[in-house]
Amino acid sequence: MQKEFETILVQFNPTVGDVNGNAARIINYINKYKSGKLKKLIIFPELSLCGYSPEDILLRDDFANEISKNLNKISGHVDSSTYVILGAPHYSSNNKKIWNSAYVINKNKVIGIYDKQILPNYGVFDEKRYFNKGEKNYCFNINNIKVGLYICEDIWNIDSSGNLIENDQIDLLVCINASPFEIKKDKYREMLLKKISTDSKVDIIYLNTVGGQDEIVFDGSSIIMNKNGEILYKLKSFYEEDYKFTFNSEKNEKSLFEYSNKETSKKLYKDMYNALKLGTYDYIKKNNLDGILVGLSGGIDSALTLVIACDVFGPNKVEAILLPSKYTSDLSNELAIKLCKNLKVKYSIVPIEDIDNIINLSLENIFDGLSKDITEENIQARIRGLILMAISNKSGKVVLATGNKSEMAVGYSTLYGDMSGSFAPLKDVYKTDVYNLANYRNSISKVIPEAIIEREPTAELSPNQKDTDSLPKYEDLDSILKEFIEKKKSSEEIQKLGYDKLLVDKTISMVVESEYKRRQSVPGVKIYGQSFGKDRRYPIVSQFKF
Repeated sequence: MQKEFETILVQFNPTVGDVNGNAARIINYINKYKSGKLKKLIIFPELSLCGYSPEDILLRDDFANEISKNLNKISGHVDSSTYVILGAPHYSSNNKKIWNSAYVINKNKVIGIYDKQILPNYGVFDEKRYFNKGEKNYCFNINNIKVGLYICEDIWNIDSSGNLIENDQIDLLVCINASPFEIKKDKYREMLLKKISTDSKVDIIYLNTVGGQDEIVFDGSSIIMNKNGEILYKLKSFYEEDYKFTFNSEKNEKSLFEYSNKETSKKLYKDMYNALKLGTYDYIKKNNLDGILVGLSGGIDSALTLVIACDVFGPNKVEAILLPSKYTSDLSNELAIKLCKNLKVKYSIVPIEDIDNIINLSLENIFDGLSKDITEENIQARIRGLILMAISNKSGKVVLATGNKSEMAVGYSTLYGDMSGSFAPLKDVYKTDVYNLANYRNSISKVIPEAIIEREPTAELSPNQKDTDSLPKYEDLDSILKEFIEKKKSSEEIQKLGYDKLLVDKTISMVVESEYKRRQSVPGVKIYGQSFGKDRRYPIVSQFKF
């Protein structure tokens, strides 16, 4: 008997909680491919039926019932010549225990279940809160080819997950995943898969989910690798895609697929930009929202946010609001308008000076004898936030906050002011990355005026203000922040790298003192390993000295 079958990888973009909708789309894929002479193996990623992760919705009986009902519905579409691997929760008979599982379906029924053995409980992952640990490996045969299953974290801890490859002598390892995007992570995935395939002489299908879910983006980037560690095919990053090929355990030689894992600066920022687009798009669309508002200042953060919104939704769905004060320069207004014209996006101008004067006049007696300080600056930011949210309420459009990670880290932002909005695309993007992303986007088409990229950063909340009045240069600030936040280094360790003690201690102090602000910030796309969300969980009240 010939040892081959058709394999279909479905790099699926589910919507969390939409079990019926996800099931309907899964059935469409099954029906698309189930005809033909060869046997079929159709594979869907981790928790495809419900999306990753439903969090505490998993603990509801009505949700468990939806899963069971739709598993039966899907099984009814799987004939005797088709095998389906489907990621979904596995509930015990009384719903008291749950496993993160891969269902194998054939002949209109579930013929086997593999329960994930290694449950991640770090960063954005809380699987031990919900799932029980699987206890054993699972394999099945198609045309005398032995297929073994892993789920995501299992493959990163292959020595701890009951060595499926060695003990069961499989021909093909299928690993279904919900692996979030982080910069440079795809390179580490490939290195891991290459080591496993070459050490164990096994073919590997690594199928990842794709799409945005709250702050997380799953990048897809699924891989078919032969036992020599050669990539036969890599699915697109950041796009839902289905791909069919004939698996033959004796003939899986290197294809003509041209692929390079060479890490270049352009690839890095291309991946970041695509992650920002996908995360923003899915947050808006999966929440059934429509229309975008961006407060446009003439600075680089709001410019990049506006461009991302236009690239994702088209200029007809986006509106820019210019909110100049008496401190806003003519250049800022001119650059903001020029950007809008380049993008062909509608814009409105709402001056805030009169409102600012009225508020300051109202507070005159209370503030009598007190000198002007950051309070008056924050009033301007909050006026802008109020106006943007009023337009949002009236129009139904969604405000995108424009702050970046550097500002969020040190608290260079105003609660209920520029932090207002529904989503912040740049929340996990350092300021130096913002410049690189703007240049990357301009390499595609020059929409952001060069003067926006080249001008010195300023909040324009007081006369002749520059960001460097309150902060170090962003090159220095970001370097220190990355050491402290991403690498978790202490002040002393950072100083040993050559940074000034006062500068390091001041930066760390600003980060620590701004924790309460970050707790009230809107979600944004995760780019780095220590995003300000589930990745990095620090208390607001703490006397620990860093």
